[in-house]
Amino acid sequence: MNSKKILKGRKARYWIIGLTIVLLALFVFLRFNSARASNGTAESPASVVSLKVAETVEASGSLDAQPSASLTWNTGGVVDKVYMKTGDKIKSGDVLMTLRTTSVSSNIISAQADLVTAQKDLENVRSSGTDLAQATIDLKDAQEAYDKAVNYLQYLQNSRKVPQSETKLFLETKRNSWMYIYKTKTFKGPAPQDWIVEAQNDLALKKGELDDTQRTYDRLKEGSNSQDVMAAQAKVDAAQATVDSMSVIAPFDGEVLYVQSQPGDVVETGTSAANVADLDHLYVETQVDESDVANVKVGQQADVTLDALTGVKFTGKVVAINPVGEVVSGLVKYAVRIDLDKVTDQNFIPLGTTANVVIYVKDATASLAVPITTVQNDSQGEYVLVVQSDGSTKRVDVVSGAIVGDMVVVSGDLQESEHVQANQQSSFNAPNPFRRGQ
Repeated sequence: MNSKKILKGRKARYWIIGLTIVLLALFVFLRFNSARASNGTAESPASVVSLKVAETVEASGSLDAQPSASLTWNTGGVVDKVYMKTGDKIKSGDVLMTLRTTSVSSNIISAQADLVTAQKDLENVRSSGTDLAQATIDLKDAQEAYDKAVNYLQYLQNSRKVPQSETKLFLETKRNSWMYIYKTKTFKGPAPQDWIVEAQNDLALKKGELDDTQRTYDRLKEGSNSQDVMAAQAKVDAAQATVDSMSVIAPFDGEVLYVQSQPGDVVETGTSAANVADLDHLYVETQVDESDVANVKVGQQADVTLDALTGVKFTGKVVAINPVGEVVSGLVKYAVRIDLDKVTDQNFIPLGTTANVVIYVKDATASLAVPITTVQNDSQGEYVLVVQSDGSTKRVDVVSGAIVGDMVVVSGDLQESEHVQANQQSSFNAPNPFRRGQ
C-alpha cells in the first residue's frame, strides 16, 4: 500500500519537473525570437535612392476674388422685388433688387419726375446731326471766302501790274461848238492805296465771319463735351443717382454668392443685401518669411490647396511681391500675391478659407535621399551609418534638406544604392517644414 503511494508521488514529481523544463524552454525560445526581431527592426538596412526634387517655399493665406463686394442698401424701405438668386451670373448695371416705391422717402419719388425732365432738357441741348452738317458746309464756305480775301490783298500789295482804268473829262470843240467828253484809259501798275485799305477791311470782315462759323462748328461737334450739354448731363446723373438709391445694382460682372435681403424685409441705409464676386479672378495673398522671400520671383508657378475643399488643387503664379516687410508674431514677413488660373469645373468656391500655397522657386533636380529614420544626430552633427560588405557600419556625415514623404534629401559622401542602417529611435530633427521638396 505504501509502495504504491510512493510510486504515485514520484510520477507526479516527474511530471511537474518535465512540465517546468518545457515551460522554461518555451520562454527562452520566445525571448530569443523577440530579441532577434527587435534587433532586426532596429538595424534593418535601407537604400540610398535618387529623387527628382524641386525647391519650394510654403506659406498660407486666404482665398479671395478680385473684384468682390458686399452690396448694401443706399436708403431705407421695404424690399419689393429680388431678381436673382445664389449662383446667378450678373452683368455690370443689372438691377438685382428694388424697394417698394411707397416705402421710400418723398425726395426719391420726386427725383423720378426730375429725372424725366432732366432727360428731356438734355435732348434739347444736344444738337441734331442736321445742324452739324450745315455747320460743316458753312465753315467750308467761310474758309474759302477768307482765303480769297487773303490772296487778293497779297496780290494788291505785291503786284506791279494791277489792271486799272482812268477816266478823264476833256473839253473839245465839235462843229463850231464846245462840249465835254469823258475818255477812259486802261493800264497796269501798282494798286492804289485806297484799294489796299479796302481789301484789308474786307479781310478783317471775312476773318470775323470765319471765327464765328468755327465756334459754331466746334460747339456742335463736341456735343456731350459742350458746357450746356455737360450741365444738362450733370442734372440727369444727379436725378438718376437718387432714383437708383432704391435699387441694388451690380457694380461689375460676376456671380451672386449669397442673397441676404428677401421680399418683404424692412431695410435701412447700410443694410447688407447680397455678396457678389468675379470668381474668374481668384487670388491668394500670403506672408512669406524673410529667409525665403529672396528666392520668390514674379512669374513663378504655385500650387494652392484649400482647407475647406479636401483633395482639390488649384494652380497659379506669383504676380506681386511687397518689398516692405511687416512684423507678424515677432517674425518679419513679406506679402506675396498669387493669382490663380481660371477655375472651370468647380461649383463651390469658399472665399475667405485658408489657402495653403506651395511656390516652386527652383526646378526639380536629381538628389540623393534616405529614409528619415536613418538620419542620426549627435554633438558632431547629422550622420548616417552605411552598412559595408562585411556587415559592419561606417559613419558618414550628411546635411539634410527637403522632405519628400518619409524620405529626406541629404548631401554627403554617399552613393546611390548604398545601404544605410535604419533605426526607429532616430534622433533626426526635421528641417524647416516650409521648404519641402515636391
